[in-house]
Amino acid sequence: MLADDCAPAHAESLTQSLSYARGYADEITRMLAAGNVDSDSAAQLVQAINGMLLSAIDDLYALDDVQQEIDARESIHKMADEELFLAITSEH
Repeated sequence: MLADDCAPAHAESLTQSLSYARGYADEITRMLAAGNVDSDSAAQLVQAINGMLLSAIDDLYALDDVQQEIDARESIHKMADEELFLAITSEH
């Protein structure tokens, strides 16, 4: 499977992770606004936010890999035959 076939799934996962993190942050905000802070609940929410942000970072890395692959393909398609031959045969 090509990496760009996975991009929509990574984008959806990223959106979902950030949405959950935002929801957990909103819950902490409500707790603070009400002056009803339960330290155990707040700690669990912070850990949940951390988990969602780590998941989002994984999806960002995957999407960055996809973009790099797309850019590389575009560069190859723009090369003249001579440039492509040199790129393939030259030692780096």
